[in-house]
Amino acid sequence: MSNEQGELLIVGSNSRNQELLETFVARLGYKAVRADSLAMLDSLLDEACPLRFALVDITGFDAQIWERCARLHVRDIPLLVISAKQSDVVRRMSYAHGAQSVMEKPLMMQELADTIHGFMQAAA
Repeated sequence: MSNEQGELLIVGSNSRNQELLETFVARLGYKAVRADSLAMLDSLLDEACPLRFALVDITGFDAQIWERCARLHVRDIPLLVISAKQSDVVRRMSYAHGAQSVMEKPLMMQELADTIHGFMQAAA
């Protein structure tokens, strides 16, 4: 599977989790770009990097992450929010800031793979 039209963005504050997600995404056949901080994410958004889909792990970020989710949404980049805990507040905030889906940890890898494939194909 080739990703000629843009990349999958992985946002998270835990570098080990970022590495695992990047490896997982590569095994699915997609190229990923990482943003391990809000500053890195801002830089990617400011550069108008061609992004097709974003996986946003909100764990470890403060409330400013929601502004970045809204920026992704304004750029018509579909996003999946990953959260460390089940919470109605997190779900409401996620959807209010543009998320199409929310997954809680621990992630079900087949469900994540299916979700990634679906969003990447829809964005092609």
